[in-house]
Amino acid sequence: MLHINGFEKIKRVGQILKILSKHGFDEIVSRSNLDRILPDSFLFWNNHARRVFEDNFNIRVRMAIEELGPTFIKLGQLLSNRPDIIPQDLQEELVKLQDDVAQEDIDIRKRLASELDIDVDAHFMRIDPKPIASASIAQVYRGQLKDGKEVVFKVKRRDIDEMIRADLDFIKDLVKLLQRKYEVVYKMNLYQIVLSFESSLLNELSFTNEINNIQRFRRNFAENKEVYVPTVYRKYSTDTLICMEFIDGVKVNDMEGFQALGLYPKSILQNVLDLYLEQVLMHGFFHADPHPGNVMVNRRGQIVFIDFGAMGFMIPEDRKIIEAMVIDFLANDAKSLIKNIKRLAVVHHIEDERRLERDAYEIFEMIKQNALDDIDISVMLQKLNTVLQSNHILLPDFVYILLRGVSILEGTGRQLDADLNVPESISPFAKKIAAQKLSADHLIAELKDKAKFAKDVLTEVPSDLLTILEKVKDDKVTLNHKMEDFDNLQLILHRMGNKFLLSILAMTFGVGASILAHGRVGYLLWGIPVLSWFGFAMSFFLCFALLSHLYKSK
Repeated sequence: MLHINGFEKIKRVGQILKILSKHGFDEIVSRSNLDRILPDSFLFWNNHARRVFEDNFNIRVRMAIEELGPTFIKLGQLLSNRPDIIPQDLQEELVKLQDDVAQEDIDIRKRLASELDIDVDAHFMRIDPKPIASASIAQVYRGQLKDGKEVVFKVKRRDIDEMIRADLDFIKDLVKLLQRKYEVVYKMNLYQIVLSFESSLLNELSFTNEINNIQRFRRNFAENKEVYVPTVYRKYSTDTLICMEFIDGVKVNDMEGFQALGLYPKSILQNVLDLYLEQVLMHGFFHADPHPGNVMVNRRGQIVFIDFGAMGFMIPEDRKIIEAMVIDFLANDAKSLIKNIKRLAVVHHIEDERRLERDAYEIFEMIKQNALDDIDISVMLQKLNTVLQSNHILLPDFVYILLRGVSILEGTGRQLDADLNVPESISPFAKKIAAQKLSADHLIAELKDKAKFAKDVLTEVPSDLLTILEKVKDDKVTLNHKMEDFDNLQLILHRMGNKFLLSILAMTFGVGASILAHGRVGYLLWGIPVLSWFGFAMSFFLCFALLSHLYKSK
């Protein structure tokens, strides 16, 4: 594992603070009303000053994130899909975050020779020196193998690992600090979200992981002729370099490109929806960022997904729950949908299930009665977020990745077919899933799973009971218990002890005074020793204090 040294970390933190300070200063200036006294000519000629006073806070947040670099850009993109965490106006601004950055000067031929330890001319007929695409983590170059096949090279930027790891350390330290100072940040589970983001981003940094994702995706769709998965040339690939087949096609939203290839946009869109549903419902392994730049159509009309660095993943149990929720959604079965939401949720506290049912039916009707062109997806997602928040429902990370994918596909669908009705389009595939769940093979498999579970329970329980009985017999059983509201109980016991002590002291002073009075020891006052008078006074005072305590505590 790559570790960053202290100097590099401190250097990067200094850069981050400098950028944040700059944009923080801009915010202070913008709220100072200085624009009222500055000459118009100054604002006219000074573009930066004009932006400070004209751009609102959310715009400057986006600008600061873009300047901070790839880690913060990707975190901003993640937060733009979490309306449960950030305000809607900031969310709408973060959606505009762009991953495009300035090109890095990389000598691609020298890089290939060094990374692969080969004579480049002996293996490649051509390598273009200029990149055809430039993103925050890598740049893409075109080339040609000796056999004439066109390829692309995805090359990781220099020092990107060190910078991202330093940024992640800074973000985690900042969130920890905020959680200690602000309870609301702690309740947002923000640190868990950052840990999930860290895991996803580190996986994306590993090109070996991306190659494995491509191979897994290929296996999942080996029998499906509607999808094509690019070939990866492993002999020319490393953890920082991928050599893969060049795809000659058009972006999934390129209407003119479809016409040139003789393809029909509506059928392409239906194929994309079906393939995405298959990824989610049948394989539990789906593309996390299906924007038009990552989904192409080749000359044969096949759908081609590219860039497999970020993928969503579900365990089998979660996949089954999502399947059931899709069927509930299409059947407008709110009660079953709520039951499955509770099964899926990490945390939930539903105070009024009847109200939640009504909210679910409202979303059903919102989608069912409208074509895609009439649905404002942001309004629908905002409604869904409000429902989740009001019921304190926290869903697993993959759900938010999935919602982001659905939102991106909705934008593509709006471009290709504005009359598309989403429930009608996904209904055939959902019915296919439902039919599979009711098939004899599936029911037999379910019965086998239940039988295996029952067998395991019947096998393990007797041995567990025997172990417990042996420990009881040998007097080795230890009982662990949790004392609820221990602080309050401790306070009650403390007060009881005080009262008991007062009663003992009052009795002691009273008995002692009586003994002294009977013996007539020392100086007498009205025939009773002075010490006896003192003892009686103390006993009376303590009795009064005890009665006062008893009265106050009822």
